[in-house]
Amino acid sequence: MRYITYCGALLFLALLSAQDIKEKQISVKKVIGFGALALICRIMPGNGQAAAGIIGSLLPGLFLVLLAVVSKEKIGAGDGMAVMALGLWLGGWQALWILGIAIMLAGIFAAVCLVKKRKEPIPFIPFLLLGMEVLLFYG
Repeated sequence: MRYITYCGALLFLALLSAQDIKEKQISVKKVIGFGALALICRIMPGNGQAAAGIIGSLLPGLFLVLLAVVSKEKIGAGDGMAVMALGLWLGGWQALWILGIAIMLAGIFAAVCLVKKRKEPIPFIPFLLLGMEVLLFYG
C-alpha cells in the first residue's frame, strides 16, 4: 500500500507542477479530487487511520493556508491546499519534511532570480515535487 501512496502523491504533484509552471495557478478541483482519493486510501479497511492521524496529516497544509491569508496571497492558498492533500497521501511528518525541503529549494531559486533581476511569480508546486523526490531518494 505504501507504494500506491507514493505513486499517487508523485502523480498528483507532477500534474499540478505542469499546470503551476504554465498557468501560475493550480486547479482547486484537481487538488480536492486527489485529496479525496488520498482520504479514501487512508480509510480503506486494513489501512484505517484514526481521525486524529488524519487531522494531523492536514496540519502542514493548514499552516500554509493560514500563511497565505496573513500574507494576502503572497503564498497561494492553493499551495497550502496541495500540501494538505500531500499530507493525506503521505502523512503529516513526511508532508512537513517535503514542505521544508521545498521552501529551501524555492529560497535558493528566488535568490538566483533576485540576482538576475527577474520579478515574475515563482510556482511553488514544482519545488514540492522536487522536495518529495529528495526525500524519497535521500531520506
